[in-house]
Amino acid sequence: MDIKPCLPNNSTIVHCNAVQVMNLYSRMLVKILSVICIVCALHFNAATEVSRDSNIANCSIDTSSSFGYEILVGKLVTLESKFWNMWLEMKEKNEQIMRNHSLLEDTHQGTLRMLTRLERNLTTVMDRSWEIAQQQINCGNQENWKQLVLAMLSNNKNKTFTNQNFESTLKPYEDCTEVPANVSGKYIIHPQNFSEPFEAYCAQEVFEGGWLVVQYRFDGSVDFHRNWTEYRNGFGTLDGEFWIGLEKLHRLTKNGDYELVVELKDYDGTYTFARYDDFEIGDEAEKYSLKKLGSYSGSAGDSLSYHRSIKFSTFDSDNDLSSVNCAKTHQAGWWYKSCHFSNLNGLYRKGNDGKHLSWFHRNYNYDGQAYSRMIIRKK
Repeated sequence: MDIKPCLPNNSTIVHCNAVQVMNLYSRMLVKILSVICIVCALHFNAATEVSRDSNIANCSIDTSSSFGYEILVGKLVTLESKFWNMWLEMKEKNEQIMRNHSLLEDTHQGTLRMLTRLERNLTTVMDRSWEIAQQQINCGNQENWKQLVLAMLSNNKNKTFTNQNFESTLKPYEDCTEVPANVSGKYIIHPQNFSEPFEAYCAQEVFEGGWLVVQYRFDGSVDFHRNWTEYRNGFGTLDGEFWIGLEKLHRLTKNGDYELVVELKDYDGTYTFARYDDFEIGDEAEKYSLKKLGSYSGSAGDSLSYHRSIKFSTFDSDNDLSSVNCAKTHQAGWWYKSCHFSNLNGLYRKGNDGKHLSWFHRNYNYDGQAYSRMIIRKK
């Protein structure tokens, strides 16, 4: 029987080895059976000779031939034993090869499963990369649309324009509560009491969203020691620190249906807030006084109720109740009384001398704060 060579093909190498061993085992088994047949024949012949010797008493026996025959039989028995031992050993090796083959099959299946998972993960990564790229494109398009809208609104707030063969009439949101997205950012709004829309920053990630940011400080990049005109008109940029302006704040809150939240962080990053369920300031003739301030809730303590009904002051427009110019002393514009428990427009730096951005009831001291944000929302 010829043993055909096995060509390697993935996991079939071990299987081919097993086949070769089985073929070799078959050949050896044939030889063993042949030897067994010879031994049986010799035994039969020996039995015949013994019978013949008992019947023919006068027949002489060749002693040397009988001795040679016994030696031959002994060698054949030894050879038979060796062949059986070889057969058992080959059987054990064949079983070991089959076990290795099974183990290799399991490893192969595990590798296939791992490759399948890797393929799924790679597909997921590619899908996410595509989504991120698409979002970047959309963000770029949003910025372009925003610039286009601003240009249109400067000419006509309800101007009908044509772009890519379609016409659309854009209307700005009335306030931040109408912004459908849950992403904070700059939006065009047109509240009541305003003849023209304007760009505002809407905080959508806190307190269920819909908040208009009116004051924001976080790095000290903008000087808040300003005169009356600047506090009336506003200063800074929506991309950084800013003050929205007292006139806008008055027009926004004049109907008395706004609430206020003050957010604070110290230099350790600890966040606290103060929330008031009503907020309104007067007009310029009333020196933008803090006309309404509702009930307090929150974690920062109530440092604003002390300033209720107080007029706004700057270093060039002293409207406080103190004998000194509080705005000039504390280098900011605020609703100073005699002088303050809160000073959110104070100097941006560490310290506790009362001139800093501070909120007294947070820790019952005037420690400077690292972050402040005033946000209002229509009720």
